[in-house]
Amino acid sequence: MKKWCISFILLLSGFVGNAQNELFSRQYFLNNFLVNPAVGGVNDYMDARLSYSRQWTAIENSPSSLLFTFNTNLAKEKDQVLRYSYADRKYKIGKGGISHNYRRIKHGVGFKATYDNVNVFSYTDLALSYACHVPLNPYLTLSAGVGAGVSLSSLRLDDQYVGDMNDPLFQTGKRNEVTPLVEAGLWLYSMGPYVGASLSRYMKDPYDEDGKTRYTNIYATAGWQIYFSDFSFIPSVMYRNNGYTGKGLDINAMLWYADVVWVGASLRSLENPSVHIGVLVKNIFELNYSYDINKKHWGASHEVGIAYRIWRRADDCKNRWYFR
Repeated sequence: MKKWCISFILLLSGFVGNAQNELFSRQYFLNNFLVNPAVGGVNDYMDARLSYSRQWTAIENSPSSLLFTFNTNLAKEKDQVLRYSYADRKYKIGKGGISHNYRRIKHGVGFKATYDNVNVFSYTDLALSYACHVPLNPYLTLSAGVGAGVSLSSLRLDDQYVGDMNDPLFQTGKRNEVTPLVEAGLWLYSMGPYVGASLSRYMKDPYDEDGKTRYTNIYATAGWQIYFSDFSFIPSVMYRNNGYTGKGLDINAMLWYADVVWVGASLRSLENPSVHIGVLVKNIFELNYSYDINKKHWGASHEVGIAYRIWRRADDCKNRWYFR
């Protein structure tokens, strides 16, 4: 199994080097699984998240979206995956007990569903993913993930629509398309720094009459979890080449207190600032809110998210802190 997972990661490293257009959340830094399938199963708890966003509220029929993700690792009950406190002890990968210095290969699965409404267009993406997490040493893990699904695209025109009705695209009045999509990613992480890269691609552009494949997205992420006293500070950056918005560099920062409340800020494409707040209740429920400071005549953008951490698997495996 170890050889198979390592071969799988090497194969993906070539794939990621090449390059859909999916919905982009302002809160992706809380849920990197949105843009990278390799993150699936990175936590020991099952992670379920739901968010709603509304952009440019001063504009009529402005874009709105709904996102749901779920991912978990597939550790069996009583499997032991130890966190290390002695760097000089011998390191091995395999089955082990409480008194042995072993780390096991982990497998993760996930599901992602997003709905995006932009004026007369709506897009629904559904995708399943798999990830393989291979320990490289006592502190560092490399994960590779792949995903596949479908995108359901719809065009609906009514009497309130204002646009160029001579455009051949609008002559049908109503149009539905189903497009396959694929994604792949790599994620290298530890208790401190992490770095990842991913791509997603639609097999075709459903509204491009010449049949070309245009919508591909590339993401590259890096960050560091810094712990001091009761605080943790997590700066991160993301480079993205998105099918709709083009290239951009985002800078994010979060400050947690006692793993209960947090505040954050982002600079998207180095020009669009946003602020974020959140709270974690009993280490189970998360409530998050993001506010974009857009151009005044566009109006603000908002995103509200909730998350539920299911710890039962981690409690059974007695390895709650392995991935955190």
